[in-house]
Amino acid sequence: MPHSSGGGHGGGGFHGGGGFHSGSHGYSSSSNNVRTTRYTRTYFPGAYCYIYYDRYFRPHTIFSDSPDEQKKKPNWITLLVYALIMIVPLIFIFLQCYHAPKMIKDDYNTKIIISDQAEILSDEEEANLKVTFENFFDKTGITPSFVSTKGLYRYELEDYAYKVYVENFKDEKHWLIAYSEIDSRSNKWFFEGMQGNDTDPVLTTYQTDKFDKALQKALANMDNTVYQAFDKTFNDFGSEVMKPYFYMERGMIVFAIIWASIFVGLIVLQINANIRLKHINESAAVVHEEPAKLEKCPYCDTPYYAYTIETCPKCGGVVDYPKSARNNPEYKDPEF
Repeated sequence: MPHSSGGGHGGGGFHGGGGFHSGSHGYSSSSNNVRTTRYTRTYFPGAYCYIYYDRYFRPHTIFSDSPDEQKKKPNWITLLVYALIMIVPLIFIFLQCYHAPKMIKDDYNTKIIISDQAEILSDEEEANLKVTFENFFDKTGITPSFVSTKGLYRYELEDYAYKVYVENFKDEKHWLIAYSEIDSRSNKWFFEGMQGNDTDPVLTTYQTDKFDKALQKALANMDNTVYQAFDKTFNDFGSEVMKPYFYMERGMIVFAIIWASIFVGLIVLQINANIRLKHINESAAVVHEEPAKLEKCPYCDTPYYAYTIETCPKCGGVVDYPKSARNNPEYKDPEF
């Protein structure tokens, strides 16, 4: 079924075708466990305090409502799955947006119709326009045709172009341009394109919009005759239409941005979760329902949390509040 390739009108532009007639805390969850685990950098009542030291010997705390976080391992498989789910469709989309047009097979009746009912072309111009259309066919395999009439506006002209197409062409490889003259003195006119479905790989929306815009501009130029406008536009368009190009439609751009944003967010969350679990697995101590007290090494003043280590992570000196003292029955907690 043929469909519109767009059109334009005097004094009003052109139209396209293509249609038929984080904060201070986070949460992590598991699909195998309904319960969610709370994580935060600040203490909350009943929290388990996980303490770790980075490569610069600085102490850090992570508070959680779960005592089993050290038993969990970073989930790199989920991260890989997220990345694949995000990347594979985007690759497919980008491949679809690269166009390398191939000539349409000429296994059909390639007759060219030039029907000038509005009498806007001379006999010589009709003959020359036919040569231009033949050259376009030789480059693309698509057969252009032209009809003119009078007094038809946009939607009437579109219906007329569709009727002419189905009555004259039994294939889907023609491209018919219908032109309607409303008032030659005021340069008021309309044109509408009707393309067969088999022309779509070459006459994409991107390409037909370029053609419509160029033809609109040429017809609007009062120095051009109708023949000159069509002849120049088809010649220029024919020299460019078969060149490879990359084009992504607006809807596809929006989809790609939303899709990528969703999975980038999931990937960032999973990376943060993996880093958090890695730190928790490397944590020096777990303190239940109380914040840890920050002390300093008596030898190098490196900060550490009391009763989480035996020796200073930086200089190796024995700290004043070693981890082993926590289990001493005579030990009394200092005031926090």
